[in-house]
Amino acid sequence: MDRQTTFTLAASEWKERISNARTIMLITHTNPDGDAIGSLVGMLLAIPQLTEARIIPVIEQPISQNMQWLPDIERCIAIDANTPWPHPDLVISFDCATFERVGGIDKVHTEALKHTSIIQIDHHATNTRYGLCNLIVPESCATCEVIADFLPYLGVTITAGIATPLLLGIMTDTQSFQIYDTKAETLSLGSKLINAGADHRGIVEHVFRSNRLESLSLASRVIGAMHQVGNVVWCAVPLAWVREHQASDDESDEALHMLQRIAGPEVIMMIKERPQGVKISLRSRNVRVSDVAQKFGGGGHPHAAGISLPEHDIESAAALLVPELQALCMDSST
Repeated sequence: MDRQTTFTLAASEWKERISNARTIMLITHTNPDGDAIGSLVGMLLAIPQLTEARIIPVIEQPISQNMQWLPDIERCIAIDANTPWPHPDLVISFDCATFERVGGIDKVHTEALKHTSIIQIDHHATNTRYGLCNLIVPESCATCEVIADFLPYLGVTITAGIATPLLLGIMTDTQSFQIYDTKAETLSLGSKLINAGADHRGIVEHVFRSNRLESLSLASRVIGAMHQVGNVVWCAVPLAWVREHQASDDESDEALHMLQRIAGPEVIMMIKERPQGVKISLRSRNVRVSDVAQKFGGGGHPHAAGISLPEHDIESAAALLVPELQALCMDSST
């Protein structure tokens, strides 16, 4: 089925479900990135063109410092264990490949969420299609790209307010159009969003040129302690280092961005220590690191994936994954 037909059919169902709902909840994944937040905020501003329903935008708190300037971001909340379940008629999920990755809603509300009508929009090939309506476009570079293409089918006019978070999501997920999967259509869509009034300068200043000295200090320490094993470079971010440098968890990603600029290594891995377990970020030039991520319960894109290992520490996670990544590189070179 071609994209036009897919979007036309999906739009018909979305419009019917949105028009029949009195309360609509918007959700995305845990540890939300720019694409997740941009998708949700973009639709938060778009839905009022379709309905007067109450909208409950849910994002895991606290929201990253470099996203807090977005329009209407202050309306987004988290629903903790002490918050009564608001009984939405409809839930719309963004950029969330599995139901288990939903963020910002305490686990005591899981059953209530499961028994609510969910529709979703995403671009992850690993999406488990847990919604009643699943608009999944794996060939798109970002969920914000899918939304920007889809909104006209819903009859929504993309205003400057809508265009800004959508452009932010596209720019962050493509690393400012640097990933190899960036297509001409993606660049064209970026141009259309800027023409619609997207605050390109604001995105650049707040997201790409807002590093604090504490962030760079932590990144320097992380890079200074990196390891190289064949075509795999990996680094670790102990919680103690984050505290010592007075940096945030998000700011530790700066080391990952720097390591991706190294010529030569095929795979970059960052292991972040968590209060319980570790979080793994995998990046590659050509090999499908998502294959390794899926093997250990994670997921993502072919060249950018992640894993959470609650039962491991930094050393055991490295011992587990480095051989897998080495084997992946060797298999891809044969």
